[in-house]
This record gives sequence, structure tokens and C-alpha cells, in this order.
Amino acid sequence: MWNISVNLAVKGKMNSSLKHIVLQLEDLTRQDISIDVGLDMLESSAKTLKDVITINVMRDSYNELLMEERQCQSQ
Repeated sequence: MWNISVNLAVKGKMNSSLKHIVLQLEDLTRQDISIDVGLDMLESSAKTLKDVITINVMRDSYNELLMEERQCQSQ
């Protein structure tokens, strides 16, 4: 499993819930926790359905990026 630092530059106003999730994920990756495991940890401790949905959208997007990268490497 890859361990990739999360570095998100977001222009404009970011939803406070999303901002909190991103900051938590950044903190976890700085502790050498993979993004996959970090997202699992955040999902298990999510307090609202909105947070669970946000985390799962982040997970889906991350997995799509990984698939695209693998396709580029195999070409």
C-alpha cells in the first residue's frame, strides 16, 4: 500500500466539515498512516452522515486516481 502525503490547495471557501476532515487526514498521513487506513479511521469516528458521505466521496476519488495512475504506468 502506498503512503502518500495529502496536500490539498483549495481556492475559495471550504466547508468547515470538509476542512476538518482534510486536516485530520493530513495529520494521519504525517504519522505514516496510509490514506486508505486514514479514511477508514475517519469514517469509523464520523459523527454525522454528511461526514461519512464526504469521506466516502474522498475515498472514491482517491481510488479513481490510483486506477488512472496504474493505467498510465502500464502503457
